[in-house]
Amino acid sequence: MPISLTLLAAVGILYIVFGAIVGATRSKTKTNIGLGDDKRLLLANRAHGNLAEWAPIPLMLIAAMEYLGASTVMLTSLAVGYFTARVLQSVGILKDDEKPHPFRVIGAVGNLIVIVWGSIYVGLYAGAF
Repeated sequence: MPISLTLLAAVGILYIVFGAIVGATRSKTKTNIGLGDDKRLLLANRAHGNLAEWAPIPLMLIAAMEYLGASTVMLTSLAVGYFTARVLQSVGILKDDEKPHPFRVIGAVGNLIVIVWGSIYVGLYAGAF
């Protein structure tokens, strides 16, 4: 399962990077506990938290698809698309102003496409549909 394991490792590194951004922002804003009053910490925390909330299901679906024998082209496309979507969404959250940054929207849509595609693929294979 080299594709899903590579994706898992890449998302793990992304998770560490965004955790470090939260830590650095805490240091800059001198906020030990909670989110304080600085919007930068709130945004950094949400970029990190959003990744934690939305990463497990697509990762499991891509791993299941690989286990079930999906084509390398399909898996690689989904993995690269998913990772790109996660980076875009997180960067879009960090750049958020009064309205959602376009990267955030593009990333969210990309994330949902992977979930829908993977769910349909796995569901069809399992005979659920």
